[in-house]
Amino acid sequence: MPAYQLTTEILNHSVARTWDEAKLEWALLEVYEAEKPETCLCGHFPIIELCVLINRRNRNQVTVGNFCVKKFIGLPSDKIFQAVKRIRKDQSKSLNAEAVQHAFDRHWINEWEKNFYFEIMRKRKLTPKQAAKKNEINVLVLARMKR
Repeated sequence: MPAYQLTTEILNHSVARTWDEAKLEWALLEVYEAEKPETCLCGHFPIIELCVLINRRNRNQVTVGNFCVKKFIGLPSDKIFQAVKRIRKDQSKSLNAEAVQHAFDRHWINEWEKNFYFEIMRKRKLTPKQAAKKNEINVLVLARMKR
């Protein structure tokens, strides 16, 4: 039943009238971890990994759980959450490309920081200065992921 409720709600907020067309109208606007559990558009509760979607055609916004976004709409929110969990456990770890791009698209980091991160992302040995800058970016992203 939750999948059906999600389909109905997405269609209600879309221009298209079929699921296959409607889901293509949506883009990932924001991902965040809720301080208190919230409810997905499908009705599932409790969820803390949330995604704000925006409709490209009519600018409507909806908040959906990460599972529904990944399973039914197919956007890369799960990769962003994986990266955030990894750096929350160990801030010396790296974000992945999806998380870096997400941070840049939301103006959490600037273009230089994005390019820097992509350059050092796969390096095994960083200079102390590179490691410090990477850690600074990781902290910035972690702070923006909480709501």
